[in-house]
Amino acid sequence: MSLQFIIGGSGAGKTRRLYENLIERAMAEPERRFFAIVPEQFSMQTQKEIVSLHPSHGVANIDILSFQRLAYRVFEELAVETRTVLDDMGKSLVIRRVVSERKNDLGLYQSHLDKPGFIEKLKSMISEFYQYGVDAETLKKMEEQAGTRILKEKLRDMQVVFAGFQEFIEKKYITAEEVLDVLSRMIPRSEILKDSVVTLDGFVDFTPVQYRVLEQLMLCSRQVVVTAIVDAGEKPYEAGKAQELFHMSRRTIRKLDSLAAACNVPRDKDILLNAVPGWRFRESPGLAYLEQHLFRTRPGNGYPGKPEDIFIRRAKNPQEEVEAVLQEICRCVREEGYRYREIAVVTGDLPGYQNELERQFESQQIPFFLDDKRQVMGDPLVEFIRAALQVVVKDFSYESVFRYIKTGLLPVNEQVWRLENYVRALGIRGFKRWSGPWEQVYAGAEHLNLETLNACREEIFAPLAAFREELRAERGSVRSMVLALVHFLQSVGAQEKMARFEAEVKAAGDPVQAMEYGQVYGLVMELLDRMEGLLGDENMPLKEFAKVLDAGFEEIRVGFIPATVDRVVIGDITRTRLDHVKVLFLVGANDGIIPQAKERNGILTDLERTFLKEQDVERQGGRLHAAVLPVSDDDQALGPAVDFLCRHVVGGEGDQAVLPHRAAAAHVPSACGGRRGRGKLKLFHGKSGKEAAGG
Repeated sequence: MSLQFIIGGSGAGKTRRLYENLIERAMAEPERRFFAIVPEQFSMQTQKEIVSLHPSHGVANIDILSFQRLAYRVFEELAVETRTVLDDMGKSLVIRRVVSERKNDLGLYQSHLDKPGFIEKLKSMISEFYQYGVDAETLKKMEEQAGTRILKEKLRDMQVVFAGFQEFIEKKYITAEEVLDVLSRMIPRSEILKDSVVTLDGFVDFTPVQYRVLEQLMLCSRQVVVTAIVDAGEKPYEAGKAQELFHMSRRTIRKLDSLAAACNVPRDKDILLNAVPGWRFRESPGLAYLEQHLFRTRPGNGYPGKPEDIFIRRAKNPQEEVEAVLQEICRCVREEGYRYREIAVVTGDLPGYQNELERQFESQQIPFFLDDKRQVMGDPLVEFIRAALQVVVKDFSYESVFRYIKTGLLPVNEQVWRLENYVRALGIRGFKRWSGPWEQVYAGAEHLNLETLNACREEIFAPLAAFREELRAERGSVRSMVLALVHFLQSVGAQEKMARFEAEVKAAGDPVQAMEYGQVYGLVMELLDRMEGLLGDENMPLKEFAKVLDAGFEEIRVGFIPATVDRVVIGDITRTRLDHVKVLFLVGANDGIIPQAKERNGILTDLERTFLKEQDVERQGGRLHAAVLPVSDDDQALGPAVDFLCRHVVGGEGDQAVLPHRAAAAHVPSACGGRRGRGKLKLFHGKSGKEAAGG
């Protein structure tokens, strides 16, 4: 058993060195097991990289896993029976139910329960309680030490929600965060982990439960190898200040080193990759200089001369930025022979730029893939379900009925407009008025065909009436309401209508929207199954059922796969993982976006976060990290942005990069000059449209 670090800056070759060593040892020791642990979202890409590097183009005795998948591998080996795992959607459903039951016990949060996104914030907070070992006792101590009345009320309400959540899932469910706690107890019994080699790549920090898993891995395995991003010239074992760029990585190194010492685990000599420039930037001196100096204060007179691989351009607004990006993409493809798949556009503010990027890419007929998951709250089927429930809850009010009619799943024609005029003119409200034939004529509508109007009314009313009747027949349980909703969707042919929508938009040339329509019905059915499984025997009013269902809808995200191979990737600097990109555009490099300004609408304020930080919750048995404590003293999460820029601006022959710098307004890459074989970086900032001096 031993611990080793591979330490270097961005682009130093840590991952490649790790995988090359891993493959070499795996081939030399075919009887030994090797486990490469990476973040869940990187597992597929890691498999591709190892397969491409392996002489046999396979993985053989190397397993590529996330922490969660490692847990299930061990559970399968040991035949460990675990309770049903509660994912994010399940948590939201349970929390919505808990806060409804305990609404009278809540103080400050009572008036916030129906606000959009509030349940999601509570879910995130509870997830972090489990991740960082915060228990009821810790919350109680925090409340006792709270410096203000508001903070005391917040912490008291958190205790109410957390206690209700734990009581609901007790002996029935286990959260995804608790799975790793079970794993840490099972590792000493595992035969597949004994005498194995475990590597970890792509992590900046670990949660307390992950540290417990790593402690057991160090004790049971032959060797644990961890990559850590710390710049050349930095001292990785010094604590440093919290606002320093590599503080989190250094803290992780120190903590793992302390764990190894406490467990008497010997240390292998660290592999230090300190070559400047790193191998990734060896053909791009400007990008190498940027990697060494971005967000750092170092002595010197700046880059000597004008860099040939960095371009900065100012633009007045996002529209002008995106226009310049598209002009440069077209030039790179037509004049320099790049493929669209070798180009990417990223931003720190994807919601703010998404519409403009989509509009201009579509107008220029440039193939692109937007790397983002969409919420389904605005989808026609979801709106149809929500509106139908409101019709019953509000007893066929005018607003609820015509919201239902205009969701998109029902045909809206001239007869529907006549029906709406009739309803408005005669003030028709309520189930009783909708259930009987309409015979009255209002002034100015003497020639209205009442027979046709009543046929339209009946076509709309009949499915809703049957839905209402089934809900009333077996009043109360979630299972009966879910079944009634499924029968209602079947009666109106919702699945067939969504399939027709999918075919229509696909024929119209919108494959992304077609993929959304193709997935949403199945996702809704999955949500209903989840509700029936979690809350089936619970009794609740229909109004509360609709709120619980909304909490589930807020958790559904629709993912997409690229429709074509040769396309420009558009993504977010914190989410998107790029591979073999040669031209990278960074748009919107403004203050407040890069570095990203902290979110100000969280459950806790800045002063409350500072207070909790001063109490040093971690020593009390847990820690609130992202939702409670700032990443650094000034709340600036610099590390991920720097690592993204340096990780994805691929240097070397044939590579080119286009990035912006911090400025007072919009930044974008500009017109790309230069030869095909050199890396380039381009930026825009807002005042004039003139291209600024490089650097």
